Amino acid sequence: MKPSNNEPLIGKTIAGRFRIIDFVGRGGMGTVYLAEHETLPRRFAIKILKSEYLTNELFVERFRREAIASSRVVHPNVVYITDFGRLPEGNFYIVMEFLEGMGLDKLLETQGRIPLTRALPILIQLADALDHTHKMGVIHRDLKAENVLLVEERNRVDVVKILDFGIARLMVPDCTNSRITAQGQVFGTPEYMSPEQASDKSMDGRSDIYSLGVLAFELVTGQPPFLNENPADILHAHLSQMPPPPSALVPDSHIPRVFDGVVLRCLAKKPSERYATAGEVRADLQKVQTVMLNLASQLAQLPETPHREHAVEILPRPPEAATDERGMSLIEMRTAVHETLLELTLRLVEAGILDISYSRVIDEIIHNENEISSFQATIALREQEFEQIRSEFARQESALRYSILDLTQEIKQHSGPTTTLERMARKNELTNQVDSLKSRLGAIQVEKREKIIRLNRELEQYRHLNEDREIKSASFYSTILEALHQVRAQDPRASQLKFGMMFEKLDRIRNNMEALRQHTGN
Repeated sequence: MKPSNNEPLIGKTIAGRFRIIDFVGRGGMGTVYLAEHETLPRRFAIKILKSEYLTNELFVERFRREAIASSRVVHPNVVYITDFGRLPEGNFYIVMEFLEGMGLDKLLETQGRIPLTRALPILIQLADALDHTHKMGVIHRDLKAENVLLVEERNRVDVVKILDFGIARLMVPDCTNSRITAQGQVFGTPEYMSPEQASDKSMDGRSDIYSLGVLAFELVTGQPPFLNENPADILHAHLSQMPPPPSALVPDSHIPRVFDGVVLRCLAKKPSERYATAGEVRADLQKVQTVMLNLASQLAQLPETPHREHAVEILPRPPEAATDERGMSLIEMRTAVHETLLELTLRLVEAGILDISYSRVIDEIIHNENEISSFQATIALREQEFEQIRSEFARQESALRYSILDLTQEIKQHSGPTTTLERMARKNELTNQVDSLKSRLGAIQVEKREKIIRLNRELEQYRHLNEDREIKSASFYSTILEALHQVRAQDPRASQLKFGMMFEKLDRIRNNMEALRQHTGN
């Protein structure tokens, strides 16, 4: 939308070749215009630094860095910079490709959250762009929904374009020794900041990977992992609070645990516990996409039924997933029992029938359940790594064994009673090569063994933590159940209709659950 006042730059030509034809919008640092090239049939966007910032060295430097950082990164998912300069009036400008599309922030505003099947291609493009950006020595430092544009290119929708490198850090000689923030001053957006950025510590590409994890969380749940009206509280949460797995916030979306694992690894507090590169994030996101595509393919091949949405029930299921006459599995009934327990406890606390201390028990349960989901997602991700290790080393071992076999056959050809000095020399050379390959094969086998042992140890730690949290949860639920029994037997107020119906629901589910256990031998 155009502003009410006239734009004096419309109609003017920048750098002798870019004629400004329209106003696009205003940002925090600059005004953006639409321009046409004087000789080429192309349109460009021109960002011009606001006049009030010309005397502010900090903003001028940020503007300059945006131009330098963006120009260093040539990637299909990063906005392309073509020129940078200064107007005769003194204003700095950046010329970039003109893009028409929807900001990711606007998409989230209109839809709340987006399906994982749509989110994955967006996240894969972002990870790929960040991987290239980091290889070019640039850290974005302000990756967020507002700085991601979705455009249509060559009949492809949801093509990602990363914008605004205004606070990027350049890992190049002329930029690494200067600061664009004052000591103790933090630039960025609190909801997306990594712990090291929030505490103004040194950063590398893993800080952007944390922000990518926040964005992934937001896309599928509709909100970032930490929200608060006070930015300081958000920063504190990034430093100290464990985020819940995305699936815990949207259980109806059926988000696979392996996706939870990817997101939570991106959101690890310590950079050393995150992915080392955005390329690794991209690879794991592509695996999640493959899993979902395979599942969709399996569902598509199922025979038609009157109720297609339940067609998956045709597949064989383990005893734990056996159902009663109402179609609920043991897992579903256990979840229903827990939900009913929590709801009934809260209502009794609100009515003053149960002591308020039980609301704190519920807080502990919710926190504990989030940790369980987090550990289980991490376990699922780590278990996938076993196959990756076996596959990776199997290829190397196979190649080495075939090489050893070929060289051994050639050695035999150079052996015999009529061996010449030349053939002896060649045989010795080949023998040395075989010994070298065997040594390498042995080293690879040792490395594989060490990786598997290390992975087993990590898995054992997470399983132990998960088991510990599950024991705590069971204890919490037992405490609540015992309190409910006492209230039901001793306090007449608990027999009111609104409570009585919930007690009956709890009894019914528990009885069905016990009957199904006896039927299945569980």
